[in-house]
Amino acid sequence: MPDRQIKSRTYFDASGLPLAIVRGNPQSTIATHSHEFTELVLVLSGQGTHVVARDRYPIGGGDVFVIMRGEGHAYRNTRDLRLVNILFDLDRLRVPLADLQSLPGYHVLFTLEPRYRRAHRFTSHLRLGEEELSHAAALITRIEGELAAKAPGYRFAATAVFMDMIGGLCRAYSKAGQPIARSLLRIGEAIGYLENHYAEPVSVARLARIAHLSERSLLREFRRAVGRSPIQHLIRLRIAKAADLLRAGGLNVTQAAFAVGFADSNYFTRQFRRITGRSPRQLRSARPDAGS
Repeated sequence: MPDRQIKSRTYFDASGLPLAIVRGNPQSTIATHSHEFTELVLVLSGQGTHVVARDRYPIGGGDVFVIMRGEGHAYRNTRDLRLVNILFDLDRLRVPLADLQSLPGYHVLFTLEPRYRRAHRFTSHLRLGEEELSHAAALITRIEGELAAKAPGYRFAATAVFMDMIGGLCRAYSKAGQPIARSLLRIGEAIGYLENHYAEPVSVARLARIAHLSERSLLREFRRAVGRSPIQHLIRLRIAKAADLLRAGGLNVTQAAFAVGFADSNYFTRQFRRITGRSPRQLRSARPDAGS
């Protein structure tokens, strides 16, 4: 159990922008702790040991990894370790992910590598080259400048640079060459395909070909990574997209169901209620302008 949990209010300013930069310059030994937010770590230089649960991993310049909300971790044996922590709450930041979720590297960086970290012994994490690290560090400095100056529009500007940095890291991960990272990227390819083609007929066989895995291996690794089968994930994705359409207005329940790939509006309604706890008609009626 982590010794302490760092609260969001400790770092996020009163304006409500859930984004902050904290440097370890150098990073000293720090006891086990967790956060109420996500932490993206870029190691600039030096060496140390990163402790997650009971596991210990060596870290050095160029290493990039994500610490999930509520995950306990610590640093030990630091030797001139210099790193940057980007603290954020993606739910509150409301970053428009757009087609970023189609990048395999996005899913690996924020979901798959953290979940596989113990099994892979931290060997599938992102490691930046010198030029990539320098570019990421420059973007972080720009975010720091915006947050410190608080000039009009700084929330927008800081968030825009943050998005630029995240996009670059996800692209870098998508190009990763180490074999064990490639294995995660295969699952990321399948998840990204579902994000792009959720409204189309999708089969396990098709996803297996995209991921360059057998159907049995895909089902096993997908469930291990995501916590559900590819088809279960697809249904949840379709329901989430349909909910967005219903909130936006303009489509009735049947139209929204067909728009996201359901061929039967009754089946759609049953799945919607099972996943969200209410009917699509109830969600649509809850819009502020629904009665106008």
